[in-house]
Amino acid sequence: MVTQLMALVLLFFKSISYPRFGLNTVRIVDVASELTAATFSLNSWSPRALVQHNDILYISDYHPTPQILRYDLKNKRALSPITLSATNTLGRKVVWTDLTDIYIEQNRLYVATGTGQRVDVFNLNGAVAELVMSLGTGSSSGDQSSYAITYPMGVAANKDYVFVADQQNRINVWKQEDVKGVNDLSAKKISRLSLPTCVKGCVARLEVIGNQLYALTNAANSYVYDIDKIVAASDSTTLIEPNKTQNSIATVIVNSAQEGLVYAAQPSGRIESFKQQDVQAATTVLPSNVVDSAAQFRLKGQSQSQALALSNDLIVYGDELYTLGTNSITVLPLRRVKQKLYSETATPNRLLETQAMTQTRVLQDGESWSTLTNVAERHVFMDKILSAQLDRNKLRLQSYSAVPVRNLQIQAKLRQSNIWVNLVELDSLKPFSKTELPLQMNANTRFNRVDGQGSVQLEGLNQFVEMPADLFDDIRIHSETDTHVQKLNSIKAKWKIYFGTYDEPGKWCRITPVYAREWVIMMTNLAYMLSTSEFETLWFNHKAVMGHDFFGNAGKVDGPNGFYKAEDYARVYQDILNRDEVNLGVTNMGGGLGGWKVLGVDTWLFYGHYRLSGFRIIAHEFGHRWGGHNSAWAMAGYGFEPMVDWLNFYFQRRPGSLPYMDPNVNAFHLTPDTELCQGVNQNMVKGVATSAPWNKVDEYFKNNPINKN
Repeated sequence: MVTQLMALVLLFFKSISYPRFGLNTVRIVDVASELTAATFSLNSWSPRALVQHNDILYISDYHPTPQILRYDLKNKRALSPITLSATNTLGRKVVWTDLTDIYIEQNRLYVATGTGQRVDVFNLNGAVAELVMSLGTGSSSGDQSSYAITYPMGVAANKDYVFVADQQNRINVWKQEDVKGVNDLSAKKISRLSLPTCVKGCVARLEVIGNQLYALTNAANSYVYDIDKIVAASDSTTLIEPNKTQNSIATVIVNSAQEGLVYAAQPSGRIESFKQQDVQAATTVLPSNVVDSAAQFRLKGQSQSQALALSNDLIVYGDELYTLGTNSITVLPLRRVKQKLYSETATPNRLLETQAMTQTRVLQDGESWSTLTNVAERHVFMDKILSAQLDRNKLRLQSYSAVPVRNLQIQAKLRQSNIWVNLVELDSLKPFSKTELPLQMNANTRFNRVDGQGSVQLEGLNQFVEMPADLFDDIRIHSETDTHVQKLNSIKAKWKIYFGTYDEPGKWCRITPVYAREWVIMMTNLAYMLSTSEFETLWFNHKAVMGHDFFGNAGKVDGPNGFYKAEDYARVYQDILNRDEVNLGVTNMGGGLGGWKVLGVDTWLFYGHYRLSGFRIIAHEFGHRWGGHNSAWAMAGYGFEPMVDWLNFYFQRRPGSLPYMDPNVNAFHLTPDTELCQGVNQNMVKGVATSAPWNKVDEYFKNNPINKN
């Protein structure tokens, strides 16, 4: 009996699914709030910098009345501000006309005033902030190497030094032992550090992390200095150079010693955290291994998420980030989510398109010109023709596919992980559609891993006010069986395409939905072709294929902008895939027009690209983004134009090799002439692409077949 009971107990425990291990714990932004002028009973304000000390947030506000605002972080309420009193122990009048930066170290508040040409130092030990002294001379004239500073706009300190960045390409350094009342406006600098290209208009943020000083400018240039190597200046001109430099990575860095993390705000607005030891050990300014990140947020009551704006300053208080924008401070609460991994799979969440909460078709006949040309409403990135976004308890799906897509999996990438999970299995999506589907999930929901290695549970979701906007690093639409979806998902080109407001008689015709749909088809085929291994092979073997090297605007010459070298091919290949925006239109000029963002072609190409008209003119005008008619971008018979055209015919000879090969998908050629800029040429319609003459691309791949296994 005992043996049977033990067997039942063992069977019971085996039937329970336990996590194999806690995969990862991440922090994700919950519903955010804001500090505004109204928080401090002000009608307006101009916050410039933040610093946190104990449980108080200090804010430098320079307009309309320069003052240091204070906010109780623990009790969430405004405190009395720090203002300059009419009298002080120094016996001189002190005025603030602006405030550029603030910093606190060992109960001393450092206040940089740009137009005041000085940094005021306050003692915070008493009930009232007491002015101790000022660094600088209060004037930009005088001995700049030893005493004066010019428009200081960044300040930091540690127990040994005070660092002040000014607009003279430098960071001025004073010893802490010299920061005392007797040296008011006359303390001598010990050294100066080089801060390149920081002159008028430059804004710098400084941060001390261990024995390193970090300087970041509003131009996103970052510099690191070894504090231990600071020595007294031997002359009046020598500047100590940074030992690490990196550009375009951050505008603000702040150290949170309590949790051992360093936070950095990127130029894009994204905020990332790193382990302090990784930052100090990195050979670059910032390491590559990120701990947490935040890129978007939603304020209470907002219907949609928004991207974080560029941070002008940043502080960390427990599990809250305070980031300073143009005229407000966004408070980002961070909640901890544990990603638990199970070896067993779970029941998948299956939905039907008919269960959609809402569905809107786009680029449909009858859509107004103003809607069609509204970039915010009508645009698509070519590498995201099928896209998905999590919005609270619903999924927003967008399809710019011209045909239905079927047997879909909506997949999500776990934060700070390479693991993808299946959120939903969906039967289909209509062409050119925006769809909202319900998605119910909580802390007990488990999602099957895409790699088939079990399932994942997100523990901690119940603590959020709303489902977080960036619960996952990425979301995508996938299919194991729909080859059209697979083709769309293989596109590497990142172009953003939209439809222009071109309307110039004799040159441009107004775009209509049937043109817009066909433009999406043409650009999808072009983006797909340029993303294939075939194009990559042709591009990097250009001379072997075409009989000549590619060349730039200087023409067929050796030298700058002439014949391409290996490094030119590598650079421009990435430029092609990473082209920014393409503003599409319908021309009426006997061919087309292309340029930096402009791309327009005549009506006959909208149906001729399936046939013998091919992609020659489309490629020609697309190539004008980089070169003129004297370059291989747009010179007839040379380079990009014929190569892309011949590659199209190479694919046309292979059924199913392009996303769109059936002219009846949009049936542009059946559109009444009265609805078109130019009528349909029926002789062109009769053309058959596969009858195009054998070309150099065909010949090259005949002799050098691509092995795609």
